[in-house]
Amino acid sequence: MAVIAFADIVGFSVLIATDEDRATLRWLAIFHEVVTPAAERLGGRIIDVQGDGTLAEFGNVGAALEWARTLHSLRQSPGDGADLPIVFRIAIHTGSVIVEGERIFGDVVNMAARLQEYCTPGGTLLSAEVAAMLPDTEREVARDLGELPLRNLSRAARAFSLDPPGGVAVPLPPIPSHLPSLAVLPLLNLSGDPRDEYLAYGIIEDVVASLAGLRELFIVAPDSARMFAGHQPSPQRAARSLGVRFVVTGGLQRAGGGLQVSLRLADGTTGEHLWGERIHAAEHEIFQLQEHVAAQIVAGVAPSIRESALRDAMRKRPESLSAYDHMLRGLHLMAASDRAAFVLARRHLSRAVDEDPSFALPLAWISHWHSLRVGQGWSEDRAEDAAAVFSFAERALALEPSNALALAVLGHNTAYLRHDVATAMICFGQALTACPNSSVAWTLSSATLSYLGRGADAARHAEKGIRLSPYDPLRYYQQHFLSIAHYSQGSLDQAEHHGRLAIAGNAAHASCWRMQAAILAAQGRQEEAHGAAQRMMELEPGFRIAEYRARRMPFQDPAIRDRFTCNLRDAGLPT
Repeated sequence: MAVIAFADIVGFSVLIATDEDRATLRWLAIFHEVVTPAAERLGGRIIDVQGDGTLAEFGNVGAALEWARTLHSLRQSPGDGADLPIVFRIAIHTGSVIVEGERIFGDVVNMAARLQEYCTPGGTLLSAEVAAMLPDTEREVARDLGELPLRNLSRAARAFSLDPPGGVAVPLPPIPSHLPSLAVLPLLNLSGDPRDEYLAYGIIEDVVASLAGLRELFIVAPDSARMFAGHQPSPQRAARSLGVRFVVTGGLQRAGGGLQVSLRLADGTTGEHLWGERIHAAEHEIFQLQEHVAAQIVAGVAPSIRESALRDAMRKRPESLSAYDHMLRGLHLMAASDRAAFVLARRHLSRAVDEDPSFALPLAWISHWHSLRVGQGWSEDRAEDAAAVFSFAERALALEPSNALALAVLGHNTAYLRHDVATAMICFGQALTACPNSSVAWTLSSATLSYLGRGADAARHAEKGIRLSPYDPLRYYQQHFLSIAHYSQGSLDQAEHHGRLAIAGNAAHASCWRMQAAILAAQGRQEEAHGAAQRMMELEPGFRIAEYRARRMPFQDPAIRDRFTCNLRDAGLPT
């Protein structure tokens, strides 16, 4: 039997990146002058050292706790000057071990290492077995974390946390200046059922992966946020501890024969509540809950953060705008129906690239800007804009090969401009693999499915795009593609409905009026169709049906091509 303590330095990689030689010398000095002598003084011994992790063995729990207190006191020691603090996370577990010479092995060692991942910086985490050995006065102040799933182990373990008094400053990695930062904290298991711990953890893993795939947020890894398992701090405290601006918290509980997940997004600087949602899943839907919750969080969190960041950007003086600020202003102006605003959007996106040439997202949005310019009939040189679409998408992908936005824009225009739908579908597959909850990828892929005559699939893709981004600044585009999907499958009432929503969102988009003219003509409403055709010609005076069919019409299905051509002619558009 032995008591095992595992101590790890918080943010040691940050210390190394800041000054490797100095950080290494500091750690070696602490190890030889404090860590090892303290263990020996308390009747223990150091078993193993791996980088910044130290494994120690003690004869009793009291000695292990005293060793932990000694290490925690180092962060308050004088003489460190301006150095970043050395802060430990320490886990203590007890049980039987296998001894081989100077080494020890066994499940107890693995458990201590895994439990350490949940430890608060500057705190000590105790297994249930260790906590049971504490005096009543000490056990009362330990915070019960409940059953914790342990990485690479097949079971959960109950644990208790001895938190440090007050906040502890820790070394944090630098956050990219062009991205808002976010942490998603572990969900509280309000039901207390250990089976739900794995589901709660799985949900957070899915959420973080989906948000990270958007490439517009800096997401703290779930392992870093594990310190808050079992309790929910204030948004300000969590944000300070993890070095982020925004924090997502929530809880999971069984209710009404199923599971209910509550979610909240807060600004970690002000504590302002930005978004919240309550999601319920019936018992038979629990296995689909992870995907559903991840999609709901993406749909709520990303737009809310974007809106908050845009408000900040609008308040700044032009000379103080960052790359991300310029990108947000560009997206805001891209959605405008005013041509001058649309042109200004391109300037802001270009400034974003100038401010940070390594930032792939503005390049992807510039590619999309040129695509929209062609689609709106505003292009003064269609060949030049088409070339720019592919050039900027490829530049973005050279920086980030899995950028879902760039892949989706590349896929859409490969189908729309080059009529290569096979390659387009490969691009969409890669985009949705990289980010399964990318609203742009779902929306743009619907158009290609419409071109292929797969109207029902196209409608499903467009509807999912809307669900993932219900308040998208380019929502008229979402409605337009949904209108195309319904037209391709012959659902003219639905096609007209969504076409009108698209026009209401942007009455200066020529493609919307062209589609609406065809839909109205197909319904035999000639006068209304002529009116829509006239509006389209005002936006695109050089339009001719023959040239459009030969060079621009994206429909690949012969029957839809013929039907669309006939409808455009019946709407009164020039041949």
